[in-house]
Amino acid sequence: MTRTLEIYWEHTPDLAEVPVITSDTKKTFCELLKELKPAFEQEGIVLKFTSRPVTSAGGEQSLVTLNGRPLGDLLVEVAEEQRYCEGRRCEMCTPVTFPVLSHRDLQYQSVPDLIIRKVFLRASGVI
Repeated sequence: MTRTLEIYWEHTPDLAEVPVITSDTKKTFCELLKELKPAFEQEGIVLKFTSRPVTSAGGEQSLVTLNGRPLGDLLVEVAEEQRYCEGRRCEMCTPVTFPVLSHRDLQYQSVPDLIIRKVFLRASGVI
């Protein structure tokens, strides 16, 4: 069965790459996607990446969707699953947030490598 992971990135013309970087390996979103491409192809997952520069009328600098789902929603969903504990006393009450860090003179949302990998798998229907 062939699956598709369609990534759509709408951004202001000044952005050269998706403003997400791994906090532990310091890989950008696109670097990680490129690294994983052979594994996706081996599993029959077709990658489609569309970048569309637009003038920012709504104030958003960047909008990324994976198979129609916003990246931010997927990040929170996967991160919340990572920190879930089955005991009642372990339930986390604080919202999931990701810090912003500077890398190559740009500001990036910092997300652990494993979370982004799981986002790709979740969006493509593997998990």
